[in-house]
Amino acid sequence: MPAAGQADAGASAGWDFVPLPVTILGGYLGAGKTTLLNHLLRHADGRRIAVLVNDFGDIGIDAALIEARSEDLLELAGGCVCCSFGSDLVGALRAVAGRQPQPHHVVIETSGVALPAPVGQAVSLVPGLRRAATVVVCDAETVRARTADRYVGDTVAAQLAQADLIVLNKTDLVAAEARSALQAWLAEVRPGVQVVATVQAAAPVARVLGW
Repeated sequence: MPAAGQADAGASAGWDFVPLPVTILGGYLGAGKTTLLNHLLRHADGRRIAVLVNDFGDIGIDAALIEARSEDLLELAGGCVCCSFGSDLVGALRAVAGRQPQPHHVVIETSGVALPAPVGQAVSLVPGLRRAATVVVCDAETVRARTADRYVGDTVAAQLAQADLIVLNKTDLVAAEARSALQAWLAEVRPGVQVVATVQAAAPVARVLGW
C-alpha cells in the first residue's frame, strides 16, 4: 500500500494505485528454473522485468541479454534488470520498487533448497508490492524420485505444496504414458493447481506471469 499522502494524492488526481506484481520462481536444483527465467526475459515483449537472485555466482542469465554489469546489478536487454539480494531480500525489494522507471513485474528466483512461502512473506512486508503467484518448476524425469528421497524429499514436496502453478519441464525425456501418469500424480499431490508441461521450460509467458 502507498503511504497515506500518496494514496490521497492519487485519489485526488483520479489515479488507481496498482501494486507491482511479484512472481516467485521456485524448484529444486536442475529442474529448469534458470532456463524458464531466460525464456521469460527473452519474451518480455517490451515489459521491464526486474529479477532478484540470491547470488550472482549461481545465476545463469543468457550472456546475450546482459548489456552492462556492476557489483550487484545486471542491466539486461529491453530495460530489464537482475539484482543480487544476498541476505537482504526485503531491502532489495524496496530498492526495486523505487527504481525509475519502475519495472512492470518482479521475478524472484529462489535457490534449489529454498521454500517459496517465506519469500512471499518478505514480499508482503514491502509497500507497493503484491505476490502475483508462486511458480514451481519440476523435472518430469526426476520429480517423483526427488519427492521420495530421504534427504531432499520433504523440501521438494513442500515446494510443490506451495505452488500456484507447476511447470512440468523436460517432458520430452519421458514417454507419453509416463507423462500421463505424472499429470495424474501431480493432480493428487496438488489438486486444483494448474500444471504446464514444457520442453526447455518454454512455458507461455502470459500464463506464468499472469499478463
